[in-house]
Amino acid sequence: MAEEEPIEIGFPMVAAYHGQSALAMAAIVFQAQRAAFALLSPKAVPARRDMSIVSGHPGPGVRDAFEVITRAVTRGAYIVDRSLPDARFVSGHDISYSFRVTLGERTAEIALRPDVLPARFFELVFTKDRSTAEEHELSALKRSVAQDVLAREPETLFTTRVS
Repeated sequence: MAEEEPIEIGFPMVAAYHGQSALAMAAIVFQAQRAAFALLSPKAVPARRDMSIVSGHPGPGVRDAFEVITRAVTRGAYIVDRSLPDARFVSGHDISYSFRVTLGERTAEIALRPDVLPARFFELVFTKDRSTAEEHELSALKRSVAQDVLAREPETLFTTRVS
């Protein structure tokens, strides 16, 4: 729910807002929000003004996907907390592939399942000096992951808890 009436935001709008640098994570967060809204507001359109977000992942695809749908960043209702304990897939890096979406008094804890992102994704993302060939491979992999994630139902991508 926007300020006055519901708006429908599909992934093409998220991708247009974000661009293409972190398309896989934008798709993951788009689906994470679908999961959260189904848990927190199954019978009503959730109101942006009542939402806050805690993200364990600091990336731009994550931030932008939350922003375009919830406007949480603009409203000051978005926090990055790299210490979230769930979905910590990359040893040596302080990053969590999990999110907390609060709507009113209820919070959905959403954690990416370990089999969603292939090992090669992490290898390429966390390589400091990628070659041109690796950059192209990573770009194609991000697009492929985004397509795969968007083709699945959210409950197959995440573990969830509501409190």
